[in-house]
Amino acid sequence: MRPIKILAVDDIEANLVSLQYLIQEYLENIDLVLASNGEEALKITYKEEIDIIILDVQMPGLDGFDTAKYLKSNPKTQNIPIIFLTAAFKEEEFQQKGFQIGAIDYLTKPIENHQLINKLSLYIEVIIKNKQLEAVNDNLYKALKKEIELKKQIQKQQLELIEQSKMAALGEMIGNIAHQWRQPLSLISTLASGVKLNIQLGISKEEEVSNSIQSIMNTTKELSEMIDSFNDYSYKDNLSKFNLSEIIHKTLDTKEHLIKENNIDIVTNLDDSIELINLPNSLIQALINLIQNSKEALDKIDTKKIIIIDTHINNNNFIEISIKDNAGGIKTEYINKIFEPYFTTKHKAKGIGLGLNITYKIINDSMYGKIKAINSKFDYKNKEYEGANIIITLPFKI
Repeated sequence: MRPIKILAVDDIEANLVSLQYLIQEYLENIDLVLASNGEEALKITYKEEIDIIILDVQMPGLDGFDTAKYLKSNPKTQNIPIIFLTAAFKEEEFQQKGFQIGAIDYLTKPIENHQLINKLSLYIEVIIKNKQLEAVNDNLYKALKKEIELKKQIQKQQLELIEQSKMAALGEMIGNIAHQWRQPLSLISTLASGVKLNIQLGISKEEEVSNSIQSIMNTTKELSEMIDSFNDYSYKDNLSKFNLSEIIHKTLDTKEHLIKENNIDIVTNLDDSIELINLPNSLIQALINLIQNSKEALDKIDTKKIIIIDTHINNNNFIEISIKDNAGGIKTEYINKIFEPYFTTKHKAKGIGLGLNITYKIINDSMYGKIKAINSKFDYKNKEYEGANIIITLPFKI
C-alpha cells in the first residue's frame, strides 16, 4: 500500500515548518505535501491522490472555508477528510460553520503536539482500514466478475458440447439407418418388380398384387416413422428454464390420439413445483419415444392398459421421472440391452430398435442425466399390476 498522503495548507511558513517537523518526527509512512494558500491546495488535489487535508481557516485570498467548499463540490475530492486549523479565540465562532461545510475535526493554534499526532494517528488508521476494505471489495468484485464470465464461458461450452454430442450421435444414426434401410428398400423393390413383371406377363393375380401392395405400404410406413424419429432428434434445442409438469402435459397432448385410439389410461402423479434448466424439446422427444414404446408393449395384452407417470425429487436432490406400464415387464435377459442400438424384440417389419437408443442418447449425452429400466409391481384402483418401469434422473441445472 502506498504511503498516506497528507496535504497541509497554511499561509504562514512557520506553521507549515512546525507541522512538517511533527508529522515526520512522530508518524511513519507519511508523504507530506505543503501548500501556502487555497488556490495552490486545489491545484495539488486535482493532480495528486490526497488522503487527509490540514487546512488553515484564516488565509488571504481563498480562505479555508471557501477552499473546503470547492473541495466538497468536486467528486474527486469531496470525500477527503478535512481538519481545520484556527486560532483559539476564533474556535467557537468557526466550529459550527466548519462542520456544516464538512470538516471532520478542528485543531487550535498554537498546535498542541500530542493532540495533533493522536488525532492524525486515529484518522490515518481509519483511512488505512478503509483502503484495505476497498481493496478486499475490489478483489471480491473482480473475482465475482471473473467467476460470472467463467460461468458464461462454461455454459457456452456446455451448449456446444451438447450440440456436438447430438451431431455425433446423429452422424452415427445416419450411417446406421442407411445400413438398416437396405433390407426394407430391397423388399419394396423386389415386391414392386414382381408385381410389374407379373402384370407384363399377364399372370398377375389380384390377391397376390393386393398382398404385395400391403407389404409395400407397411414397410414404407415403418420407414416413415423411422424418418420422423430421426427428424425429431436432429433439431437444435435451446437450453432454457421450464416447468417439468408442463412439459409432461405437452408430451401427452402430442400423443393424445395414440392414447385414446388404444384405450390407454394415463395416470400422472406430478410435483408441479419442479423447475429445471435443461433442454425441454429434447425431453419431450425422449418421453414421446418412451410412451410409444409402452404403447407397443401394451398392444400385446388384452386387459386394461395403463401408463403411470410420476415425478419427484429423490434423496440425492436430483429430479426423477418414472414411466411404468402394465404390459408384464421386460425379460431378464433383455433388460440390460434395451437401450443398445438395433436391439429389439419386435419383428423386423415393426422397427429396427433405434427409439430407445435415441432416448438413451438424449438423456445421457445431451441432458446430462441417467436412464435405467427395471420391472416393478404397482397398485391401481385396488388391483395389482406388473410391468416395465423406466426411470429418468436429471439435474436441476446443466
